[in-house]
Amino acid sequence: MKSNSSKALLVIIFQLTVIACFAQLPQEIEENFKLVWQDDFDYKDKKLDKKWESQNGPSGHILCSRWRENAEVKDGILYLKNKKEQRGGQDWTSASIWTKKKFKYGYFECRYKYAAAETTNNSFWLMTKGKTQPKAGKRFEIDINEGHYPNEINTNVHNHTDHVINEVGKKISIRDPEALTFEGVDFSEEFHTYGLKWDENEMIFYLDGKEIRRIANTFCFSESPIFLSLAIVEWYGTLTDAVDGTSMKVDYVRYYKKKSK
Repeated sequence: MKSNSSKALLVIIFQLTVIACFAQLPQEIEENFKLVWQDDFDYKDKKLDKKWESQNGPSGHILCSRWRENAEVKDGILYLKNKKEQRGGQDWTSASIWTKKKFKYGYFECRYKYAAAETTNNSFWLMTKGKTQPKAGKRFEIDINEGHYPNEINTNVHNHTDHVINEVGKKISIRDPEALTFEGVDFSEEFHTYGLKWDENEMIFYLDGKEIRRIANTFCFSESPIFLSLAIVEWYGTLTDAVDGTSMKVDYVRYYKKKSK
């Protein structure tokens, strides 16, 4: 979920016509894939640690440190919570978790609501862990949705092996971003599903079961955990006390694998 203040994004503005509560799986996924892993968060909070790891410490590139205590499971929903408190050398806290299990190729889907405040980064993503170069392809990050309140979806693909120098002389990873802005929509009010079909040839991104982006896969060839994270960032909106107490609310995370022929 790494980002930087330079946002050379393609912005497409159009009306959201899909009703989220009736969203279905893409037809190809329904017909050719099977559900093999899921977390519906239908358990007590302490059981979260059986499937998920948590960040516990500061984050240099964002405005908050992130801690296990800011992730809470309650009544079948995972809450990733923003708090105005000094901890880890930063003035705000939030949460970031990732699966202990790693995944490669398939269909990934998460149903969630954004935190209802500017500067929040509400993210569902994949990334290779560690600094070691994978056996196949490159170190990568796939942001299935890096969502900005109230109505922006960002799908980004990062190459974390190779780097370029930006306009201020900073070394940054190579990325292929696209931002979608939906007029008249508030993604903090209703649950929506964000999906990715990923294989060795391409990546297809979905919103509420409808395709929103398709790109070739040229270097994402190794397995990755699934990440869920909330962050406070300086590059999207104005930070105010309105962020305090807001939360990203996750209903479920699911992984489907292609059926054997």
